[in-house]
Order: sequence, then structure tokens, then C-alpha cells
Amino acid sequence: MSSTILPTTNQYTNLGTYVATILKRVEYGIGSLSKLADILSELSISKPFLVTSASLATKTDIIESIKNASGCESVVVFSGIQQHSPIQHIRNAVIELKMRGSDGIIAVGGGSPIDAAKLVIHLYKERNRSIA
Repeated sequence: MSSTILPTTNQYTNLGTYVATILKRVEYGIGSLSKLADILSELSISKPFLVTSASLATKTDIIESIKNASGCESVVVFSGIQQHSPIQHIRNAVIELKMRGSDGIIAVGGGSPIDAAKLVIHLYKERNRSIA
């Protein structure tokens, strides 16, 4: 004779805390590019800093499409992010972000550019606490 033990609610109760990141917004999926200009305007971003990989910047037309869809006169493209987001590449991006005076970040690509963009924001804010 086999017996079945049904789980009680207590066995599946999870408790946790979610603390929102400094990210203002994440957009993805079909049609998201058509919303870019409105989103940048809503966030008061006029000179975005686009973080991506060299392959997307040189082997596809997506970066040009994003620049055109942004509605901004100037979009700074940083395509120096390689696989696994080496810290020196992230530091280089922070330096470039400071030099160019961009006022927002757009991450395009897979995990490495997206993770790199989050670290760029963090390091930039850490180094510019009095500004941020």
C-alpha cells in the first residue's frame, strides 16, 4: 500500500524582500523600439549612452536603427563590451560616459552588455555621489 502526502501551505510559503534597483525601466519584445523616443523623452534623456557588443555594432544594423528611433541628435555608442563583461571594459565605459556627458543608458544585446550597463551605472554613481 502506498501513501501520498500532500504538501501543506506552510511547506511552500516563501518570505523575502525585493529592493528595487536604480534601473528606471526595462523594455523588451516586438515593437519596443517604436516606443524608444517617447520613453527617452519621458525620462528626460537627450544624450543616451548605448552599451553594446562589437559584434552588434559592426555586424548588424540594429544600432543604427536604435539611434534613428531614439529621436536624439546625439547617441554615444560604446561597443567595447566583450563576453563576460571584463571589469576593465566596464571601467572604460564609465570613463567614456563621463567624458561624453551622456544623461542616460541604453543596453542592447545579450547578458554581457546588459550586465555591463548595470555595473556602469553603479560605478558611475559611486564615483559621482555628489552629482547623483
